[in-house]
Amino acid sequence: HYFIQSNLRSIALWDMAWAEELHPWQALPTSTPYMNEVKEAIHALYKHPEKEIRSKAETWLLQQQNLPISWQAGWTLLQPSQTVEEQYFGAHFIHHRISQCWPSINIEHFQNLLQVLFQKLIEYRKGPTIVRTRLSVAVAAFVLHAMQGPWPGAIGHTIKYLRAQNSVDLALQVLVLIPEEFSSITFTAQSKSVIRCQAKQAVPEVLQLVSECQQGGAGVDPAYKEVSLRVFNSWITFELPVPESAPLVERMFDDIGNPALFDIVVDCLVNFLRQPITISYPDTVWEIIAKLAQLQATLGEAIQNDDMGICQGVCQMLLATTDTYSKLLLNTSRPERISLVSCLITMVLECTGVPGHFPVDENFSDTTLQFWFNFGDDIISEEADHSKRLLTMYSGVFTKLVEVLLRKTMYPSDDAWQSWTDDQRTEFENYRKEVGDTILYIQSVVPDCLTVLIQEYMACKARTCTWQKIEATLFMFRSIAETVYDETSEDEGGCNGTTARIIASVIESLPSLPAHPKVSRTALLLCGAYSEWLRSHPDKLFPAVKVLLSNVNDVTLAPSAVMAFRDLCIECTDVLATEIAVLIEPFRTVYSNPAIKNREKIRLCWSLCTLCSQVPPSDLAKYLGILLSASCANLKELAAKQKVEKSDHSTVKLELGMVNAAFHAVAVPHSAATPLLELLKEVWDPMKCILILWSTDESIIDDLTKCYWHAINTLGPLFDDYIGPLIELLCQCYETHQYSCLLESCAQVFIPSHQYSCLLESCAQGLLNIYSADKPDLIAGMLQRLSNTTFLLFSRAMSDHPDIVQAFFSLHLAALRAHPQIVYRAESNCKAVLRAAMTAITMQEYHTVKEVSRWLVEFVGHMTLSPTVEEAVTSQFNFLVTELLRGIGTASPSSTVEFLGDIFTPLSSLCSDQLRESLKVTLATENFPTKHISLESKESFVGALLKNCHSKRKLKVVIKEFSLECRGYNSKHSVR
Repeated sequence: HYFIQSNLRSIALWDMAWAEELHPWQALPTSTPYMNEVKEAIHALYKHPEKEIRSKAETWLLQQQNLPISWQAGWTLLQPSQTVEEQYFGAHFIHHRISQCWPSINIEHFQNLLQVLFQKLIEYRKGPTIVRTRLSVAVAAFVLHAMQGPWPGAIGHTIKYLRAQNSVDLALQVLVLIPEEFSSITFTAQSKSVIRCQAKQAVPEVLQLVSECQQGGAGVDPAYKEVSLRVFNSWITFELPVPESAPLVERMFDDIGNPALFDIVVDCLVNFLRQPITISYPDTVWEIIAKLAQLQATLGEAIQNDDMGICQGVCQMLLATTDTYSKLLLNTSRPERISLVSCLITMVLECTGVPGHFPVDENFSDTTLQFWFNFGDDIISEEADHSKRLLTMYSGVFTKLVEVLLRKTMYPSDDAWQSWTDDQRTEFENYRKEVGDTILYIQSVVPDCLTVLIQEYMACKARTCTWQKIEATLFMFRSIAETVYDETSEDEGGCNGTTARIIASVIESLPSLPAHPKVSRTALLLCGAYSEWLRSHPDKLFPAVKVLLSNVNDVTLAPSAVMAFRDLCIECTDVLATEIAVLIEPFRTVYSNPAIKNREKIRLCWSLCTLCSQVPPSDLAKYLGILLSASCANLKELAAKQKVEKSDHSTVKLELGMVNAAFHAVAVPHSAATPLLELLKEVWDPMKCILILWSTDESIIDDLTKCYWHAINTLGPLFDDYIGPLIELLCQCYETHQYSCLLESCAQVFIPSHQYSCLLESCAQGLLNIYSADKPDLIAGMLQRLSNTTFLLFSRAMSDHPDIVQAFFSLHLAALRAHPQIVYRAESNCKAVLRAAMTAITMQEYHTVKEVSRWLVEFVGHMTLSPTVEEAVTSQFNFLVTELLRGIGTASPSSTVEFLGDIFTPLSSLCSDQLRESLKVTLATENFPTKHISLESKESFVGALLKNCHSKRKLKVVIKEFSLECRGYNSKHSVR
């Protein structure tokens, strides 16, 4: 394939030299070697069976579009004798030269280029479509660039020229694409302002053309109506004037009944209604609302006919109106307008309650839920008297909404549920959560509307109901749990006392509910949701707990039962602890049941250990023995094995989870923690063996280190004898297994978190705060060993280990903040850390560069506090500044330059003269940081940087502008 071979370079150069003698609007002969090469590459891109060849062809073609010869090549490829693919690439070449290389166009060539471009567009009027569309895009880009200088009024002239050529369809297509190109091409703020001004001047001509197409005037093809609507929709980008657009908008309502135009009409109306400027024309808005209200019959008919497309379109228009004009709707006093508002709200309610299950039968009712939040907020944000009148006026709507949402949250039949996909089930469950949040909010705005739930529950008790209705009612009660007060607080809300009594009745009736898994699951979770209420009602608490524990050994219901029991243990610890001897009995059955997942077993253990915190110290050892004796025995057995067995993985995680639950959940004073210390002694050696045996398994190490952290947290000074051996063990593991997961796991020993982004930092904070005063040599030794091992890894391939880089500098940042004297030591080798940081700031990972920058800011700030730090920074000062500028220029991701800019603040504050000199010397280098930045811009940057270093907001702007210019932006042109 010639386009891959380098020996054709001389042929291409010969063609290019010839092309320099041609004007940009002139074509190359079709038979030149270069054109043959281009056409072969195009053919390979579309036809070659090998993916590698297609990829190389695409890369080569993309390179060609940046060459000046692509002007002539483009016109050659656009000749009628070429294939469709070649014609498309010809149009693409021309568009690229116009949109991305406009500054290279000589003003003398402008008229000829425009003439040839229009000629080609008209030539391809009948197709192929992809070629015509690409040429239309090129014309749109040409108009946008030309209107800024050589061709003011370009839009109007384009319309007139194409109409004169009987090409109204082409004029409409170009008009559709002008706003799209405006959004896709990167213009400077000044250019955007000029284009917007020119576009607004052309709006009357655009609207006139759209109006003629809508009316079907003389010489206008009726088929143009759809594309004219697309023009209107596209030009909303330039803020169409409301009075001039209103007649067109009203006419659009007449086209809603046309199935071919329905979607584009909806888009036009929705985007027009969301224009902020329309709020300044309330009379026009009310006229549109009146038209919209007339669609109530259309909506009702669509719902009856199960036409979800029409329903969704009308819903979009309703939400656009209510979102944009909520204040206008609620603050009218004219009866006819109040009637219109009520009609709109009713229509939204119909959309919320559209028949069928979300997302299988319909997929848009969820979009209306946010409206009810906004509607309630708008009502209660009004003045007190007006708000009260509005609540009275719309209380019936909220009551109906509760009925609607109760129906929408019902599960389908079991057979239908089984036929749904996993994604559909997940979407439905998420939808139910959103409905639950909505009901909670409604109850806080209009408490009386929950009489509907109470009536539904009483009806369910009085007669036989489907399990779906019972479950939905329980779900609603569960959703409002946090707003239900005690009976003594009935005056705080209209029906809270009644609701609380109903909740008591619900909990009492749990054993008699239908034996359906979903009903049982919701009932169990309801108990957990009302944990705070149950704390004040012990007579209802223990029956609820009995129901929960009776289901913890059920495979289907165990997750819900354990979660609810955990909530009760957290909220009602002191009450439930009095019956721990009874509550702990089901644990052994659950623990020995292989069908119950480890997660539920560990959560149940954690919940019971929480209760153990309230038992007398003399009984703590007994209950811990009941919970953990089997786990300790299993750990010893697992530790005795000589090699890893995959079948043991789940068991290891279970037993470590059990031990971790004890150290985490048992919150007792250090003086009473002796039973936990005995537990630590018992599991220390087995855990040490497991750490060594499973050191390459990240999840096992993660569980182990959680145990160590929670043991340190709970035992405090009692852990003192173990801290040295623990650090030694972890350092040895890291030196042997240089994996990121192991380094992160070392950090987790000292923090209760899975957040790898701050593991080592939190490690140092937790450890240093406890032990740095008594054991500085131990901590310093740990940092030195971890650092030395990490430096060896960095020397081989730092860029391959961004996670380790991030964790490493998090550790040193925490050490520097918590106990800087450790860092000041000579053996800390802070010079090596600084050198690693200067290399790391040009890495491509956002969080890595951010963490390194945070360390550099802190480290440089210690220059006046430590001669060691001062000597390290001073000796590497010029290199540090060079790397910072290189990173800001192009080496680091653009999203991280503000973090790099922060480093200049301490540098300017502590050594401003040296910084000024270093900046001048470094930036004096030609083409540094990039070729796009001029010497004048560099000098301006230095002055602005030194002036604004103490203002973070201003410094951020200076750094960002410098970075953008280095990456190819300037004040006149878009990105090259």
